[in-house]
Amino acid sequence: MSIINQLLATAIISYVCTTLGLLYTLPSSTIKLFGSENTPLNRIMTKTEISVMGSISSASTLIITPFCGYLLDQFGRKRSLIIFFLPQLLAWILLVLMKRVEAFICAMFLCGLSGSIFPIVPVYINEFCEPSIRGALSSSGVIFHGLGMLLSYWIGGTQEYTIINYIGLSLAVIGMILLLFLKESPLYLMKKGLEKEAAKTITYYKGLNLDCKEIETQLENLRQVIIANDIPEKDSLKTDTKAPQKNVSILKFLRNSPSTRRAFIVLFILFTTSIFQGLVVVQINAEPLFATAVPSMSSTLSSIIFALTIIISGFVEAVLVEAIGRRVLLIGSSLVTGLMCLILGTQIQFQWGPGWLTAGFIYIYSMTYTFGAGSVPYVLTGEIFLPEIKSFATTFIFEWSYFCTFVILFMFNPLFNAFGLGPIFFIFAGCSVFTAVFAFIYLPETKNLSVDVIQLKFLEKKFF
Repeated sequence: MSIINQLLATAIISYVCTTLGLLYTLPSSTIKLFGSENTPLNRIMTKTEISVMGSISSASTLIITPFCGYLLDQFGRKRSLIIFFLPQLLAWILLVLMKRVEAFICAMFLCGLSGSIFPIVPVYINEFCEPSIRGALSSSGVIFHGLGMLLSYWIGGTQEYTIINYIGLSLAVIGMILLLFLKESPLYLMKKGLEKEAAKTITYYKGLNLDCKEIETQLENLRQVIIANDIPEKDSLKTDTKAPQKNVSILKFLRNSPSTRRAFIVLFILFTTSIFQGLVVVQINAEPLFATAVPSMSSTLSSIIFALTIIISGFVEAVLVEAIGRRVLLIGSSLVTGLMCLILGTQIQFQWGPGWLTAGFIYIYSMTYTFGAGSVPYVLTGEIFLPEIKSFATTFIFEWSYFCTFVILFMFNPLFNAFGLGPIFFIFAGCSVFTAVFAFIYLPETKNLSVDVIQLKFLEKKFF
């Protein structure tokens, strides 16, 4: 029963990524429509407005993400998730009520405000899941986001614009209702001194009786996590670190805790290189990209298969991340991703094979990316940071990743117009190989390990 409750809670938390994925990739299936005479809006979109439509969600996410850490600490995981889900709901309401260019751009801006859901998902799930399934469930947001993409590509290519909006609004309303049934994270409740409420939450997630001894053991474990300002260290490492004091500033905590600082820098770099492996470009521009790379194949069908590939890959990744571990999975998949990008670049540039081969390589590329760079950094986010730094570190790293997303989307069209699609994949290949090399040198394995053990692993060698 405990696993079932954890799975149900994970499904509800991840469901909001589905509706967000649907809205986030909506421009992919509407770019041509909004720029044509058949536009359902009040007028034809200009090229500038089309460009803004595709990138404004990343810009608004940059604006809102700095507040994510504060809201997580002040209002908890559940209420923060609801707060960040509201702009998405408002966006669908706006799209249903107003068929104007300005309304659609505003809706995409609101979509970006809901982007801070992504840093909350792995943190929230990690705090109530069993260690044996923590990695698999923490990456569920990637799978559900892929479901949203699939739905967006499918209904965007087969349904009228009005029908799309009503479907999106209906799914968003269902999501808001489901969020109300969630239980708060027991770790957050303990940090706020709400021990009785934390005990009740543990009974729900763990399937235990309120008066059993295991509850007290679980509460004591949470107390130890909260009061542990640093990790137990080996004798040989004691001179390398100082234990931070309680109630110190974030910067002082980072300065005094080498393990936390190194974990932060490693994850910061991994998120950066993962974004520049380029899948986000394919997601946002799926239909026009497939129309360019595989003109002989329906771009709508290509996009649907692309989304299905990501979903299936997400399920496979959930198994692999627990079977072979985070480190090996990230290194191996990034190397194969780099190889696929290199092959794709030469195929698109020189057309040495048939068109269907290009589509096949894109699908393999999306699979290998999802196995590693598209999911492992998100799993690590919920695992490697101590409670004192978790909200800040998660917020900062996701803020940076959204900035990188904005940069890569902003740079794509100028690079595409200047050099074509092939050389862009050469850049993605270089970033993929760098990710594998960096992870091999600096990333320890975190599978089934507690946060204090993980922090100790970051202290074993002086990387920074």
